Amino acid sequence: MELQKLSELKLFGLRVTNGIDTRGKHIKVRFEAPAQLNNAPMFYYGDLSVGRYTYLRTGTARHVSSIGRYCSIGPDVVLGEGEHPTNWLSTSPAQYSAGQFAWYPGEKQRIKNRRIVATAENANFATGDIVIGHDVWVGGNSVVRRGVKIGSGAVIAGGSFVTKDVPPYAIVGGTPAKIIRYRFDEETVAKLMAIKWWRFDVNALAGVSFDVPDKAIDEIANREARGELRDVPYEFREVMVNTKGYHSLVETPQSVVFE
Repeated sequence: MELQKLSELKLFGLRVTNGIDTRGKHIKVRFEAPAQLNNAPMFYYGDLSVGRYTYLRTGTARHVSSIGRYCSIGPDVVLGEGEHPTNWLSTSPAQYSAGQFAWYPGEKQRIKNRRIVATAENANFATGDIVIGHDVWVGGNSVVRRGVKIGSGAVIAGGSFVTKDVPPYAIVGGTPAKIIRYRFDEETVAKLMAIKWWRFDVNALAGVSFDVPDKAIDEIANREARGELRDVPYEFREVMVNTKGYHSLVETPQSVVFE
């Protein structure tokens, strides 16, 4: 199928610039409008889902399954990069990766004779995909390890190395990252997790006191009680994106009930 220009995706609510690199393959992107995959060089290795008003800038996204709504992913981040076993004879992927050197003549056949499949039982590197909740800020130059779950409202300080799951509304930082503090007190966090304000479109929240969280929570609750707010279902479009363009765009959003 003929590729179309990446710039045209903006008409459907997805910003993808020519700096994207999908390593020669197509990746499936499920997105809510508006969302942004990059604004400069960014590597993508696999399919992912991105919520509305979420943006990524530059870096690498390898093992990432989903990023929620209203997330801010800073520059030069590394999300879910591949790892190497430290408990094997060598850390080299030449022992277990069938494709690492497949470009060399005959290598694809030879690897079959020596390859040992890496599993959770025999290798000590992280597996699984990263899952990022809603309203998460990942600071620039941060590294998030495979399989990590980042709770809604969390903040990752710039330059951090995140190796463990991050609770909702926690601010973490350091190498390895540790909890510095929480954005709000325990009672406020509980209210935020109960109201799940990201269920709503930000335009419907016009006039809410965003700068005074306690007041904003009450205002949102009152509006919902009066029937002035309605959950916005996930409305995903799907598109196959390549370094050189895109195809197979599903123009009509596919609605999914908010969970």
